[in-house]
Amino acid sequence: MGYEYAAEGTVTVTPPIPLPVIRELTEGPNLPIFCLAPGLDDPEAAGPWSDIVGLWALIPADAPLDQDQPVTVSALRMSHTSKSAAIGVPLARFVRLCREAGHEVASDVKFWGEGGERGVIEVAGADITWVETYAPGREPTRW
Repeated sequence: MGYEYAAEGTVTVTPPIPLPVIRELTEGPNLPIFCLAPGLDDPEAAGPWSDIVGLWALIPADAPLDQDQPVTVSALRMSHTSKSAAIGVPLARFVRLCREAGHEVASDVKFWGEGGERGVIEVAGADITWVETYAPGREPTRW
């Protein structure tokens, strides 16, 4: 079976990143398929397989005035319950693509473990780090 976590939050991108730079996240073949949507409560956020892989919504910064200009993405909103890798790997892919394109990213993603652990997922360069802020019966860890 394995140990499950619930993770939810936002990763902001500064300046907003053009959608074509991260388009591979919206096309697969890797799951989850990220969706362009104004928020997690929007029906467009529920992409293919979202019942299994959670919600991964790319939040548009604004609609371009010129149709020749690409849509830009200002943030990723995500909500998923699964193993840490099923959350961390797609989150790290998003961060890596943004950083490789020269954009700054900041994370406000929180997680909860099935044993009562709580923490945050931080962005460090092009990597992510899980940082427990509370771990019942033991010292919190980082991984």
